[in-house]
Formats: sequence, C-alpha cells, structure tokens
Amino acid sequence: MKRILLTCIGLCSLLLFSSCACVPLRKYNDKRLTRYINRNLPSIHVLGDTLRALARNHDGEYRFLTDTLKSQTLKKTMSALGYETSVCFKQQYPYDACNEVPCDSVIIFQQMSILLGVREVIYDFSVHPKSYPESLQYRNFYSFRKAAPNIYIRRRQIPMM
Repeated sequence: MKRILLTCIGLCSLLLFSSCACVPLRKYNDKRLTRYINRNLPSIHVLGDTLRALARNHDGEYRFLTDTLKSQTLKKTMSALGYETSVCFKQQYPYDACNEVPCDSVIIFQQMSILLGVREVIYDFSVHPKSYPESLQYRNFYSFRKAAPNIYIRRRQIPMM
C-alpha cells in the first residue's frame, strides 16, 4: 500500500514538474535560436535562395529533408533550423489568418519535440513583407515572435493524430 502511494505521488509530481518546466525551456530555446539566426543571417538567406531555386518547378508547396542538399554548410544551417522544410508559394490553408502569420511566399523549417511541441522557423520571402503582431503566451502552447527581418519563430503544440 505504501509503495503504491509513493508511486502515485511520484507520478503526480513528475507530471507537474514536466508541465511547468517546459515553459522556461521553450523560452530558452527560442532565445538561443534567435541568437543563432541573427549571427548566421547571410547563410540563412543563401539557404532560402537555394531552396526556392530547387522548388521553382513545383506549384504550391515543395518539401525538403536535410539529406536532399549536397553542400555541408547548407545541410548544417538547415538542420539547425529544422529537420523538415517546405517551400510554399501560395496560401496552403484557407483558414490561416494572414494578418497574424505569413501565409504565402514562405519557407517553413519545422522541428517537432514531445516536450517543446512543434517549432517552425518561417522565412518570409514575399516581395512586399508585412509586419505581424507578436504573441508570446507560452502557457497555452502557442507563441509567435520575430527573430530577424522577415524571419519568425512560431511554436504550437503537437497536432493530435
């Protein structure tokens, strides 16, 4: 009986700790990624131009993985931003609020983690870029912030299967 009670208390405290510990971890990772983006801005622009040139023949959306690129520096930059990358020329989902986040003419570097959720680095390559409001509410698993000119970080929870 005592062992069952201790196990239940341990599991409850583990769940409480893991849900509270994720918020500072998300903030720390976003600040670290923002520093990386600002330090390596020219290589991110080169990566964006390369991905746009490779996806030019496709309409709508084209997906890349890290191993698609041949250059080691481009692979390194792409893996630092996300494991899966998609180039979108048109708006993919009609329910996206285009006044809150960039919808078309974007490159999205996506990375998924169980504790941190889905992190997307959005590179807006539109001809007339707009400004978007920041949403830094980490408690409800969604945040959107500007990391550099035309580069944004969006965090959301993992979609249910």
